[in-house]
Amino acid sequence: MIQEISDEVLGAYIDDELEPDEKAHLLDRIAADAEIRSRACELWQLKQMLRSAYRPVRDKSAKRGIFKAPSRPFRWPMGIAASFLIVGGALSGWLARESLEADGLTPQQMEAIRADGSRVVLHLVSDEPERMEAALRMVDKLASAKDKSGRPIQVEFIANGPGVHLLRSGGSPFAERVVAQHNAHPNLQILACRQTVDRLRERGVAVNLLPVVREAPSAEYLLAARLSQGWRYVQA
Repeated sequence: MIQEISDEVLGAYIDDELEPDEKAHLLDRIAADAEIRSRACELWQLKQMLRSAYRPVRDKSAKRGIFKAPSRPFRWPMGIAASFLIVGGALSGWLARESLEADGLTPQQMEAIRADGSRVVLHLVSDEPERMEAALRMVDKLASAKDKSGRPIQVEFIANGPGVHLLRSGGSPFAERVVAQHNAHPNLQILACRQTVDRLRERGVAVNLLPVVREAPSAEYLLAARLSQGWRYVQA
């Protein structure tokens, strides 16, 4: 029986996260199967568009996007839904870009979050120390903020890919800060992508997450679910 190639495996190939033998096997399947080739091309295009829409920020002169998804449910495979929803927002004019504050969030963005449900998911994909620190500044500002009625904003912080290293016990340069922020904010959930963790462990990397970190089955699945529920999205 031929094993099905999932969107998660295709995504790992596009992100160069497969082992050489896994990559060779997948390339054989892609070469022999037009349907897999089509899915791989579609997913590659979506990921490229997503990366273009949310370029990593290096200085205050750069721009950042924030996207509000429509509240209606989506029926596409969850492995590509998050990318499509975010990219769809950029193409439809829902993507707003504004000058950065020191913590990466503008007053306009904070007002938009407060005005529409006061629920935000913050996404980290980088293990660069400056990006990790910027993400933690954003976490602190978002989790400390109040909505218009004085209630705390609901914040979920999800890391996948190299970003998971921020949340590792014994491997994070900001471990104490992550724990302190979690303990200071009951309205904050900190999550790591289980697919990333499992893949690292398969490669022999010992991954122990900080005790305050929960695991989400997939970062893409979580993002797709939250966006379809009307949460705001911010990439760190």
